[in-house]
Amino acid sequence: MPNYKLHYFNGRGRAEISRLILAASGVNYEDVRVNDWPKTKSDAPVGQLPYIEIDGLKLPQSLSIARYLAREYNLVGKNNLDAAKADAIVDTCIDLMTGFYQKVFLVTDIAEKEVALKKFLSDDAIKGLENVEKLAKQFGSKGFSVGKSLTWADLFIHEITYSLMNYQDNLLDNFQVLKQIREAVESNENIAKYLKNRPVTPF
Repeated sequence: MPNYKLHYFNGRGRAEISRLILAASGVNYEDVRVNDWPKTKSDAPVGQLPYIEIDGLKLPQSLSIARYLAREYNLVGKNNLDAAKADAIVDTCIDLMTGFYQKVFLVTDIAEKEVALKKFLSDDAIKGLENVEKLAKQFGSKGFSVGKSLTWADLFIHEITYSLMNYQDNLLDNFQVLKQIREAVESNENIAKYLKNRPVTPF
C-alpha cells in the first residue's frame, strides 16, 4: 500500500472528501494540518492546498486527489457508467457549494452575510439539493446515490449536507433520499469511527 500524506489547513474544506474516502477504505495516512501556510506554501506543487504525497510524489487539486483515491479503493461504482454517474452527482454538489462560496462566504460585512445566508438557505440551497436528490433517485437505490453500494458520491453528499446543516439543522426535512444516504454513510463502521474522532473545526 502506498504511503500517503494529505496536506491541508486545520479544517474540513476541500480535503474532507479525500479524508472520508481514506476513512471508508480503512487506509492509514498522515493527516498533515498546515498551521503556517506562508512558510510551507513553496512545498505545494502549484502553491495551493490540498495536495497529497503518494510515496513522495505530490499530487495537487482536491478533486483529482479524491477521484484517484475513489478509483484506487473501488468507490466509483461497478463500471465506467457508474463512475460517470458518481461524477455527475459530485459536480452537482460542487455547483451548490460554489454558490455558497460566492454568495455567502465571500461576503465580509456581518449584517450582509447574515442576509445572504438566509436567502441562500431558503432558495439556492433548496434548488441545489433538489438537483442532487433528483440524480440520486435516478441513479441509485435506498441509501446509495449510485447503484447499490457506497461510492464517493455518497461521501460527498454527506459532507456538503453536514456543512449546510451547521447553519440550518432541519434543512433536509423534505429530502428523504438524502437523509437515507446520510444514514447509510454513518452506518459504515469505518466512517462512524472517523466521524466520532474527527476534530471539530469552523469549516
